[in-house]
Amino acid sequence: MTNQLSAFEKLDGVVGVYVAHKGNLRCAAIRLTDGRLCLFSPVRGIGPTALESLAEIGEVAFLLAPNHYHHMGLREYAGTFPDARVCAPDGAAPRLRKVTELPVESLEAIENLLGDEASFITPEGLKTGEVWLRIKGAKKTSWLVVDAFCGPQFRIDAMTSSEPEVLKPFPTYGTGNKPLYAAWATAQIRDDKPEILIPCHGTIVRAQDLPAKLEKLIEVTFKT
Repeated sequence: MTNQLSAFEKLDGVVGVYVAHKGNLRCAAIRLTDGRLCLFSPVRGIGPTALESLAEIGEVAFLLAPNHYHHMGLREYAGTFPDARVCAPDGAAPRLRKVTELPVESLEAIENLLGDEASFITPEGLKTGEVWLRIKGAKKTSWLVVDAFCGPQFRIDAMTSSEPEVLKPFPTYGTGNKPLYAAWATAQIRDDKPEILIPCHGTIVRAQDLPAKLEKLIEVTFKT
């Protein structure tokens, strides 16, 4: 059904990551070192298809709201997975506690279970408390991002793209200090050189020249 999340499927080339979508929105299941799962950006509308696929992957232990806008599915998921802990970055947690009335914890418990290949990235200059996830593979680095970057409109017949985009509302609603964010993002792109972008919005992006394309987007969007 179009109003429900699809099945979670293993993401090719990225160890321990499974993705599901509903329209243009994506939820990622991250396998932790103890075999349990963290759901990154729970998308409202979890139904039998998604639940059956998750049951085959592992136990859902954490529900992660990666910024203070991505909370629409939290109460639904908290009811579906009553033993899962709701977590968020420190910059987003106070607002999320207020709007969801859920006991939102820090990311510390998840960080301790990410393993050597994965780590959180906290962008500077934002006002939404956004956090990304970096996953280092043997040959390629992947970024799981929230609103800062996106892919083209998701299509079932075009599961990947080579062209990243900036989510249109992000420069206005996401950034607080634009020069600071632009400088930070440019430096982070150069350090990590990601070749796979797993956005919460739009198609997954894969490209060897992805770092150059992301850097150009920053330059054009923020006139650096």
